[in-house]
Amino acid sequence: MDIILTDLEGTLTTGSSWRGFRRFYRQHYSPLTYNLFFARFLPRFPLMKLGLLDRQKTMTAWMKAEINLMRGFRPSEVNAMAKTGVSDEMWPKARPDVLAELEKKRLAGAQIVIVSGAYQPIVEAFARKMNASAIGTPLVYKNGRLAGMELPVNSHQHKVARVRALYPEERIIAAYGDTLSDVPMLKISEQAVAVYPDEKLRRVAEAQGWRVMPAS
Repeated sequence: MDIILTDLEGTLTTGSSWRGFRRFYRQHYSPLTYNLFFARFLPRFPLMKLGLLDRQKTMTAWMKAEINLMRGFRPSEVNAMAKTGVSDEMWPKARPDVLAELEKKRLAGAQIVIVSGAYQPIVEAFARKMNASAIGTPLVYKNGRLAGMELPVNSHQHKVARVRALYPEERIIAAYGDTLSDVPMLKISEQAVAVYPDEKLRRVAEAQGWRVMPAS
């Protein structure tokens, strides 16, 4: 079967998984606990943007601490967070042009696979709305309770490794992404598409002759 790979945040939606998580946790659990977590990480982000902190390590630390706010929760509670975050934050901010193009390709017979660093339940919740498959960062459960997340985060070259492991024989006819972290995934496809790319990815796309969406 022919497959099409696509990133999630920034590519399929301008919404973000952390905002969906924040809204859900504040509403259903403890605003104070979330605010204390957020305040602890807030000073790191300007340093990350200045290049003084490694972006991948900073985001991994954020994700580990964020999901630990739900440590000990049942799968049903984690799935409720994912479903609500997608419905309230990510799906309303979906990119209609990208979704329409992918749906046309799906109806023509391609399998759409969302490949994202976001937690697996969140990627699955979004994928269900598109009749797509999902490859995210897996969560770990012990004795029926959330124990954390599996490392490494499903980003950069790890996206390629996961795709190759799950789809070793399939033909990758296209891949969609919006930042440099998607370049390894874009390179393994027959047609790379830079979707609303940041400036760094735009330069790579122009140098490689990749399609840019929307066209300038």
